[in-house]
Amino acid sequence: MPSARQIILARNSSRILGWALTLIGLTPIIIVLLNAWTSGVSLLDLSALYDYLWANPFYIGFGIGFELIYLIIAGTVGIILGVFLLARKRGQVEEVTIISDDLSVTVECTVCKNRWKEDFSKTQLQSMGFPQNRTISRRQCVNCGKFTRPKIVSM
Repeated sequence: MPSARQIILARNSSRILGWALTLIGLTPIIIVLLNAWTSGVSLLDLSALYDYLWANPFYIGFGIGFELIYLIIAGTVGIILGVFLLARKRGQVEEVTIISDDLSVTVECTVCKNRWKEDFSKTQLQSMGFPQNRTISRRQCVNCGKFTRPKIVSM
């Protein structure tokens, strides 16, 4: 008789996007500040840095250019969005129902003769050599606490 198991899968794809946005946001800021530093502008003199960012255009091609301050603004927006996505503790959760041919098997401890039930699939029992081999892999008995190789008593 087939049995159904429910598995809950949780995905958080926003973490990858958050890291990517943060790194993409940091890149233009670092490039602009390194460019300003190599041009001789002191990064501690904010008025000189501000004048440098507004005075020097950045050309992307085809005669299209814009001031460096816009790269700083775009990088800051990217960092803020990336940090926001990283800070969210929300993931996509979905439940998956798996239908399998599980069998409920009664096993017996070889030390204290305690019996309990375990679920095995047919293929798992066949791989253990059942019905010729009636012992299963090591388990801890719930009654005596010893690790034994319990034997299968009934199905």
